[in-house]
Amino acid sequence: MIKLSNEINNVGGKLGLSFSEDLLDSSLIGLYPKLDFDNISSSTLIAGDNIYSLAKLASSINDVVDVCYIDPPYNTGNKFLYHDNRKSNSSNFFGTHSAWMMFMLPRLVAAREIMKPTGVIAISIDDYEFAYLKILMDNIFGENNFIGNIVVCRSKNGKGSNKNIASTHEYLMLYGKSSLAKLNGCLDDTSIYDKKDEHGEYKVDGLFRKKGEASLRTDRPNMFYPLFFNPSTGEVFVEPGMGLQPAFPIDSKGIERRWLWGKETARERSWQLYASKKGVVYVKNYSSTDKRRKVRSFWDNTAFYTERATNEITKLFGDKIFDTPKPLSYIMAILDVIGQSDAVILDFFAGSATTAHASAILNSNDNGTRKTILMENNSQIPETHIARKYGCNVISDISCARLQKIKLEFPEFEYKVY
Repeated sequence: MIKLSNEINNVGGKLGLSFSEDLLDSSLIGLYPKLDFDNISSSTLIAGDNIYSLAKLASSINDVVDVCYIDPPYNTGNKFLYHDNRKSNSSNFFGTHSAWMMFMLPRLVAAREIMKPTGVIAISIDDYEFAYLKILMDNIFGENNFIGNIVVCRSKNGKGSNKNIASTHEYLMLYGKSSLAKLNGCLDDTSIYDKKDEHGEYKVDGLFRKKGEASLRTDRPNMFYPLFFNPSTGEVFVEPGMGLQPAFPIDSKGIERRWLWGKETARERSWQLYASKKGVVYVKNYSSTDKRRKVRSFWDNTAFYTERATNEITKLFGDKIFDTPKPLSYIMAILDVIGQSDAVILDFFAGSATTAHASAILNSNDNGTRKTILMENNSQIPETHIARKYGCNVISDISCARLQKIKLEFPEFEYKVY
């Protein structure tokens, strides 16, 4: 606990943010469960202030979480179920944003301690606190561990509250805990595979002739040799034969280059090569059901729209009992891009427990064993809010109600609530 407090104060000190001595009250932390990570359920919900939940985990075990996704308060000042108006009168460098930064900093530090070195954290945020979150993350996770920002289209028409611009987007900010972290890539390969052989459907889009640095014949003389191709079928061979024509790695300017592979490798893998009628040799790119591509920085999918999330929550409960849900497809995409099928996933702003639901669907789709650790506070829901009609008196009741719904949909899904 001392180590965690020191780290929080060290980062805060660099940024000019100070914390009270009793930020991590050990007597309160002691009330929170110590989880057995070898035997945790499909989903575990810890109800209460997440700073104490996180501190308890960080003080008891480190390097266990593969994926952390959070959708924290955006500090818009709107009257949501949760507190969304942390603005200070401070005259320091960060002005009114410092109160929100002081709220987020200790939680992010604690989350980092729990993550594996290969772990990735993804955070949803909008324009208001985007720059300040970036400063926090650079100082907590390190600038070198910044993976990137994804701009996510969340609506077609945009928010009407802004005087000049109707905002249609928000951000997904990604950091790794260390340089070992990496993304899986996206499954949605939209390529057109217009050719087919006994090995499957394929396309040709990569030259077998080396380009760029170290691509000259003189760089690797043993990789300059003739190949022989059939202009009718596109088949490529290492040895000459009847009706075959020679091909050399010479570019359009007549410069002698080299092939990507040595002659013996080309002999073994000649079935992966294709030649055009003019003797330009390519490497075949085969289609695959699990083929992944590099993650793009702009996500424009109607399944990620806020309207979709509202419809989902209404269909599930009968009413919109949570103010700011995220669509299931969106969270599924995030979890799939970041984590493997056996990932331990942490969401310490659980809200309506969409993360647990998305994880359960993914597990059903790919026979995965993902497990989620959720945290949500016990703040009272206003008497007039529609959630009260459905027996939800505190915010964590909504999370718990969603877990019950998931259990009905997936009988094998098990959960515990602390």
